[in-house]
Amino acid sequence: MAHAADISQTTAASLTGNTAHFGRDLTAYSVGDLFTDRFTFTSGNLSNFVGGVISVSPGAGPAKNLDITGLSLYNALGEVVAGTNHGNGAADVWTIKSMGPLTADSYYLQVSGTVLSTNDASYAGHLTLAPVPEPATYGMMLGGLGVLGFLARRRKNQA
Repeated sequence: MAHAADISQTTAASLTGNTAHFGRDLTAYSVGDLFTDRFTFTSGNLSNFVGGVISVSPGAGPAKNLDITGLSLYNALGEVVAGTNHGNGAADVWTIKSMGPLTADSYYLQVSGTVLSTNDASYAGHLTLAPVPEPATYGMMLGGLGVLGFLARRRKNQA
């Protein structure tokens, strides 16, 4: 009996703007092969993070070619946040979201799974970093709202 092979890989997730798309085509692998793929990226400033991954098995019926078993975000200190599985069946759908802002650091998104058939399989996903406004931005916004309120009140009093 053959042992399951580790077919993991590490790839840089190329951020365009604040978004990166990633994925993997799995062809010519054996049933039971395992993977823990890492997609690396760097956040240059304080950012909120969201991401997701989906694997769809082509063809009719509930048979799957690939089972996504985990989606997590890590930094050098360990796991930052784990993903949520939204259902199994012909499609695996996972999402992930940071509970608070990520600091400027190097991170990797880890996708884990198992090959279930010798048929071709693939998964794809995305990640998005949304910069967190600096406190000075909030101050300017509140100042602007204050000026608008003052002008509206002044105009009301003149009428």
